[in-house]
Amino acid sequence: MTLKEKRGMLFFIYLTAFLTAIGYAFIIYINSSFLQKFIGSEYIGTLYGIGSLITLFILTQISHVLKKIGHFKTMLTIITIETTAIFCSAVLDKYSSFYNLSENSLEYFYLSIFAIISFLVFSITAVLLRFSLDLYLEKYSQNKETGKARGIFLTTINLAIAISPYIVGKILTNGDFWRVYITSSLIFIPAILITIFKLRKVEDVEYRDAKFMTGLKKIWRNKNIHSIFMTNFLLEFFYSWMTIYTPIYLYKVMGFSWENIGTMFSIMLTSFIILQLPLGKIADKYLGEKEILTAGLIITGLSTIYLAYIDKPVFWVWTIALFVTRIGAAAIEVMNETYFFKKVSPEDSDVIGFFRNAAPLAYIIGPLFASLLLYFMGFEYLFIILGFIMLFGVKYSLSIKDTL
Repeated sequence: MTLKEKRGMLFFIYLTAFLTAIGYAFIIYINSSFLQKFIGSEYIGTLYGIGSLITLFILTQISHVLKKIGHFKTMLTIITIETTAIFCSAVLDKYSSFYNLSENSLEYFYLSIFAIISFLVFSITAVLLRFSLDLYLEKYSQNKETGKARGIFLTTINLAIAISPYIVGKILTNGDFWRVYITSSLIFIPAILITIFKLRKVEDVEYRDAKFMTGLKKIWRNKNIHSIFMTNFLLEFFYSWMTIYTPIYLYKVMGFSWENIGTMFSIMLTSFIILQLPLGKIADKYLGEKEILTAGLIITGLSTIYLAYIDKPVFWVWTIALFVTRIGAAAIEVMNETYFFKKVSPEDSDVIGFFRNAAPLAYIIGPLFASLLLYFMGFEYLFIILGFIMLFGVKYSLSIKDTL
């Protein structure tokens, strides 16, 4: 394949990532509020944990599917199922709102079951889709430009994630979640078409079995990959708490409107757009990953602790504080991705699969741990505990050997 053809394929990979990231970001911040219409808030963390546990199991088996039907069919199946799950959530929300069903009715019970299933399917396929895109990107990016390629990839995704909350804030009126879900499912359709007409041309490689214990042993034996896995896990743990509980805290405790929250999150997430591509290039050519990763952990930890001490609903105070937390998170994310993918190849689907297990593992442990803590303390104390957890990650960032 010529350099021009490789760049063309990278463009379609980035475009697919952008479209699916918009569709994903449209609903991740409203999922917990949507689920509250059908189940108690105390069960939401448990539901996230169940979804992550199933995802964890599927990722350990995914190489068997890749070997049997190939990467293209696997990717197409994942993205189609995810789109269907999102569309079903739209139908469920519209139906429950239109008929104003009693919580004690049998029909409401069935709707609740379907809502739970739709959420679980979405949360599982979202992780699997990211794994699939990782394999495509790894095949077409050169090792010496991993930081640049991952920087573009993450910037593309985070650009989509950054603009989404603002749009959602405009769409979401009177708690009409179905409007957001239906828009999200429509955005996935062009990504499905790109997969069918462009990504089907990608040749498969020899995929290694992604057995859980095999992946665990490989990561544990390699000090550098073990440390970068731990910082990746801590970042996903941070996301699990912030994604689930920050919108609820801002809406119910601080009293912000959904429109304000959407604008706040869009501004907050611009840190990823601004920083990740240049940081990836700096890691390739100048500093290496260790220093930037350590700085990111410190910034995230300290700024998250500060959130607990903001006791008034002042829009710009909260926006700036959340923006700073994401400055650190942006640095951690791009350094994790850059360092890890410099150490592996597309054939290492077992190790890549285990690396992506960090997200479902975090979404099992994080919400369950937070649910337990909330029995004994208020929401604001979660920020303090989370901040110290992120600072603990410095132990791992300082232990890696730079690639430069």
